[in-house]
Amino acid sequence: MRRSVLSADLLLLTALFAVNPAGAETKVADTIKYRQAVMASLAAHIEALSMMAFNKVGKTEFYQNHADALANGTAELKLLFPAGSGQGDTHALPAIWEDAEDFNAATATAEDAFASLRDAVAGGDDKAVVTAFAAAGKACKGCHEKYREEHDD
Repeated sequence: MRRSVLSADLLLLTALFAVNPAGAETKVADTIKYRQAVMASLAAHIEALSMMAFNKVGKTEFYQNHADALANGTAELKLLFPAGSGQGDTHALPAIWEDAEDFNAATATAEDAFASLRDAVAGGDDKAVVTAFAAAGKACKGCHEKYREEHDD
């Protein structure tokens, strides 16, 4: 049964790429939806890692997986805000595109902070993890305060 499900999944992916090959022009609404999915994923990994780092749950074998996902996801930040994607259902502020140089510096800071967090988790030093986690949180907050409108979720 597992094999047939896997085959069906591969068939579906093949069909999707045939209809919309990688590199095809993406609609602004889809760009925003993708960006929001990546950001929601980052938030979920931050919450899971936080629960582990602050001993709210046991440090499981997935600790490093969350840190890796955060480092990989923040490496994508610089690509999530292409020109023209500031309209529609988004909380992104125009400052992202108006001061792209500063925004790119902020995303680079976040990328570096989460790479450091990933490395701290790999090193197994709890104190280094907490320090790196605080720096990563500061990077998130700094970017959100300047480039994201306030909202309830």
